[in-house]
Amino acid sequence: MIKAGIVTIHMIRNYGAVAQAYALNKYLRLNGIDATTIDFRTYRSAESYRYFFRARSLMDVARNLQTSLYFNRLRRRNDKFKDFLKNYVPTTPKTYYSNADLENDDLNFDYYVCGSDQIWNTFCRNYDDAFILRFARGKGKRLSYAASLGVDSINDNMKRVFADELSDFCAISVRESSAAPVIEKICGKSVASVLDPVFLLDREKWSEIASPRIVARPYIFFYYVKGDIPDLRRYVKRLSRLTGLPIVIVGFGLRDLTYFNVKRYDAGVEDFLSLIKNAEYVATNSFHGTSFSIIFGKKFMVFNDKKNGASRINSLLELCGISDRQVDSDDNCDKMFAEIQYADVYEKLNSAVKESKDFLAKSMRYERVY
Repeated sequence: MIKAGIVTIHMIRNYGAVAQAYALNKYLRLNGIDATTIDFRTYRSAESYRYFFRARSLMDVARNLQTSLYFNRLRRRNDKFKDFLKNYVPTTPKTYYSNADLENDDLNFDYYVCGSDQIWNTFCRNYDDAFILRFARGKGKRLSYAASLGVDSINDNMKRVFADELSDFCAISVRESSAAPVIEKICGKSVASVLDPVFLLDREKWSEIASPRIVARPYIFFYYVKGDIPDLRRYVKRLSRLTGLPIVIVGFGLRDLTYFNVKRYDAGVEDFLSLIKNAEYVATNSFHGTSFSIIFGKKFMVFNDKKNGASRINSLLELCGISDRQVDSDDNCDKMFAEIQYADVYEKLNSAVKESKDFLAKSMRYERVY
């Protein structure tokens, strides 16, 4: 049996990151690969599970007070994330915190796979050379699956390192089509553009691990990540008034105290999947919020603020032929009510899914059964 070690961003309290980590591991195991996620963590992993932060401003004080108010829910959420990884994502018994830690250990895999999320964002403080599998040179075959830069370039100081390491990879793939020529120019090798790992599993597989319905009445699921998004908030409030449906959120921010909504701060990954699956409408600015809306065939709108993975969201919507599912501050809610021709969407998407699955099968030399 082929043994594969995966390096990705997994031990972090982020629904999309954990879902993609699960998906790649699960998909390889469905195809007979003995896949193990290497328990590599960066400082950001620990930061994401913190409850309270040093108060440097009145806003920080307010955030800590809000955390105190919802502490029990937040603690349950953190526990659910850790339980999900323990139950569903086989990992190495040892934890590593740097490329040097990994170099000094006696890991033994046939293939080392660096997988998805913004692991190649060299402008991020969270970057580490472990994400280009530097530690695995000479230990086994190396490849990337759907690695993301997050931006459209590589830090100049890192280009030589990327060129040296990637030149030894047996196969290279990235998640955004715009990233392929950037990496090709650096390493001089062919780079494939593939789908995020969450698309390697179909709706049925995701439904198997989703929680039963957790909000009884019909609702709007509002899933946002990063930053101030007043335009999207106004849009969601307007949609709620028009439909008479409550707004359900899992995000945690001070502005959520200023309007009525259903606060599911205790939601784990299984709950997140359930909330999208059972929503009447989904409003999001998240790539994975968009991805799962498509997987579950929902009516959704995405607010593309150009600061939060704009290229990857645009690439996905263009691929599926639904670029019109974007909203800005001046839009009314008519677009949300419009039907999405999902038969056409899935016809386009399934072709890309097949190419992505074929990339892995060819690169790792196994016969695809799923």
